[in-house]
Amino acid sequence: MKYFFNLTLLTIFLFSNNITLAEEPISPNEKAEIELLRILDNMRNGNNDRALLIAEKLTKDFPNFKLGKIIYADLLSSYLQKKPLLSRESMDKELNDLKSEAKARINFDSVYKKKDLLPESIIQLSNDIEYAFLVELSKSRLYIVKNKNGVPDIIADFYVSIGKEGFHKKTSGDNKTPVGVYKITSRLIDEDLPELYGDGAYPINYPNIWDKKNKKTGYGIWIHGVPRDVYSRPPLTSEGCVVTSNHTLKKLKKYIKIGRTPVVLVENVSWIKRNLWHQNKKEAKNMIEKWITAWQSLDPYAFISKHSINFKSENHDFEQRVAHILRIIKKKTFIRVKIENMNLFYYPTDRNLIFSDFRQHYESNNFKTSSNKKLFWKKEKDGEWRILFEDT
Repeated sequence: MKYFFNLTLLTIFLFSNNITLAEEPISPNEKAEIELLRILDNMRNGNNDRALLIAEKLTKDFPNFKLGKIIYADLLSSYLQKKPLLSRESMDKELNDLKSEAKARINFDSVYKKKDLLPESIIQLSNDIEYAFLVELSKSRLYIVKNKNGVPDIIADFYVSIGKEGFHKKTSGDNKTPVGVYKITSRLIDEDLPELYGDGAYPINYPNIWDKKNKKTGYGIWIHGVPRDVYSRPPLTSEGCVVTSNHTLKKLKKYIKIGRTPVVLVENVSWIKRNLWHQNKKEAKNMIEKWITAWQSLDPYAFISKHSINFKSENHDFEQRVAHILRIIKKKTFIRVKIENMNLFYYPTDRNLIFSDFRQHYESNNFKTSSNKKLFWKKEKDGEWRILFEDT
């Protein structure tokens, strides 16, 4: 029998991690997910009759699980040597949505595992960050990234839904998911939310400083669950949020540190070989070290040269920054700069833009301070990285 689904790809839907039963009672939707994984595992191993029996029971036990019904219908129609339901040309919107969800789940290819590849966008995670989230918007996939001795190691991935109009959010109400680097700012518990959000929500800091600089608007972008009478949602169904099943949301909780966990939203993940990733990290760290060296040298022109002529901050443009440096530095007899807890990312919208986020300790003969600093670096036409935007 030939199935609409490519059975070799179905195995990838198993999230590449084991489903284990928690000690606490599991919800109906969690049971539905476990049964669905049993169906797909049987299909993978050629136990099609067994898969059909489990699918039939799944549709009876969980009548609101629409994707389960579609998979059952496809199995049944194939078993009866009929044209699979999923290949019908005339489908209503709901069926098309379910088909899109099935395709997003099944066609996902965990290429990073096969070829030992790393995500290019994550250059460095600070020592105090154990995990980050990387969301590949075009593939409806959320990756759990472990900071493994400074290397971004993917340890799990999950299906998610995003904005109904896609991504690259620009304005309030455009129903798009943003692209950029964010942090989880808080946790909203189930009891304080409408049923729409399921088991809870984790807001992110959209619009961030880069979004605001680029005059992007909107608010209320969260990672959240689904209503309890729904298992999951098709790929493009939210108003801009990243939406998971409630079962997945519970899994994500243990990886989240409020105010610290980065969420990197990209259109497509660029997977690169390990040696190239290390080269990129070395280049980025050299960029930071050259900036510190120029600053500590007390040579105002060396320090000015680390700023783009398009430089902006809350208080300065390039000319104002030059005047500030020339005025201040002549009063210094020494400058010492130390940075810690540094995150480095290629910004998702521009491979020639690096976002650095760190804690800075500054000391001179007449001033001493510590502060959090965010710098955006642009690789300019001469090949040099210079500060384009600063936020402190």
